Amino acid sequence: MRLWRLLSAVLAGVLLCTVGIRANAAGPKVTIALDKPVNVLTNTSMALPAPMQDGDAFRPASAAYTRLAGVTVLRFPGGHGVADLYHWSRNSLTKYQGFDQPWVPQENNFGNLAKNLERYGTALIVVNYGSSLDGSRGGDAGEAAAWVAYTNGDPNDTRSVPKEKDGEDWRTIGYWASLRGQQPQASDDGLNFLRIGHPTPFGIVQWQIGDQVFNNGYYGSDHTGTPDLHGPAPAKAKDYAHLEKNPNLSPSFYGARVAAYVTAMKAVDPSIRVGASLATPDGHPSDWDWNKKMWIKDWNDKVLRAGCQSIDFVTVDFQPNSLMPPDWTTLNEADLLASTRGRIGDVINPLIELYKHDCPAGHMPRIAFSSANLPNSVHMDHPVFPALWVADTYAVLVEAGAESVAWSEMHGDSMFTPDGKKFGPAFEGLQMLHIVARNPGDVFVKADSSSSTVAVHATRRRDGVVGLMLVNEDPKNEVTVTVQITGGSVGPKGRRIDYGMQQQKAGVPVTQSEITGLGPTFTVTVPAYTVTDILVPQGN
Repeated sequence: MRLWRLLSAVLAGVLLCTVGIRANAAGPKVTIALDKPVNVLTNTSMALPAPMQDGDAFRPASAAYTRLAGVTVLRFPGGHGVADLYHWSRNSLTKYQGFDQPWVPQENNFGNLAKNLERYGTALIVVNYGSSLDGSRGGDAGEAAAWVAYTNGDPNDTRSVPKEKDGEDWRTIGYWASLRGQQPQASDDGLNFLRIGHPTPFGIVQWQIGDQVFNNGYYGSDHTGTPDLHGPAPAKAKDYAHLEKNPNLSPSFYGARVAAYVTAMKAVDPSIRVGASLATPDGHPSDWDWNKKMWIKDWNDKVLRAGCQSIDFVTVDFQPNSLMPPDWTTLNEADLLASTRGRIGDVINPLIELYKHDCPAGHMPRIAFSSANLPNSVHMDHPVFPALWVADTYAVLVEAGAESVAWSEMHGDSMFTPDGKKFGPAFEGLQMLHIVARNPGDVFVKADSSSSTVAVHATRRRDGVVGLMLVNEDPKNEVTVTVQITGGSVGPKGRRIDYGMQQQKAGVPVTQSEITGLGPTFTVTVPAYTVTDILVPQGN
């Protein structure tokens, strides 16, 4: 099935009209239209970060757990400035004043990631935009192109890797591709970590140019933290003030450099998709700090104006702001569940408007969410809440055509511990979504709910199974939902899978049972604060 164009519904003025819109009605009823496809799950839809600092990120056990959650993409080498200092061919970081250099285990080099990558699926590589190999200037597009050659190149390709003026000589495509296929030498010349005995290309498709580049100091001291040696390197903390409005740190400069990177990288492999780093828009001018956010439009507008013709996707974060002054300590779960879909529109609509003005006609870069997560360090009344939020929100984002959607961590309280002894609520939410959308090519179909506290998503899986996910967002009351199937038929019985407040309190994983009495119309009782999945064979 041809991938649905990102948010074509938006351009028709009906944002997210087919991804489970909920409106109050007399009773809880959901309608599933099996003959009305919305979007399709891909092998790049679900992601997790694989930060270089995490010594457990590339171990086989972690791969097993991420696949159990339906994650098939690793974002490497991590965010918060690391990507813009990292040199993949030397496994080294450029030093930068004021940047806290992380300790990186030697085994967390790119060769080790590539060697284990097929256990996970694939990767989204964030290439170094901020620093050259010798640390004297900004990033080198040739370094990024050589990275593409290493992962995707043909050992017999004698073409030279594109070289920038005054840049490094990155040899030939075949040099790097051959290195990938070699075994380590008895005497290590410093490249043994890249000799992984894998002659077959990996075919990594997604590549991003820099990470959160808008924090390079161009907008002043409130926006620093991303190293960018296209401007002067600060010698002292006070020197960051001198970066403000430096033209070589500007959005226009970055957009033009993105285009140069794309040219170099696609000369090696024209099939790759390359993305640019944008700031997260907010379409609510009533927000208390709206005036402080006006720089966001300036960055996004000028990046797109300079480079949109070369950009395949843009990368933003998504963290819905439900914490309104004066209380910043408590997460308002009900408001967040009610407002999240609108907040997604607040991110998407401003980008669509910029595409109309700044991109070639008909060209709409897709959106990758480098981190879609909840606010940190706040109190939640119900520890199971992230499971509900992730299951519903990630389904909405995939239905809306997202390039990829990533949670904020691999190991930790929200996902899983390295030893696999503890699985967090975000992991469980991803797993519940993975149950109904299991394999690339599974099709999300139109699903509507009449209740403001019952979310619904449905799929037509490639294995002949219909998947239904119901999310009861009421923390106090169970709900009996009437389900109506149109545009196709289902069998009389299937499997029911639940994860919610009951399972979380009991410390148990998902529970499963047989469900009968299914057909064109049937009822399902969903406990309070619970995600319920139903899998049923399609009818003849």
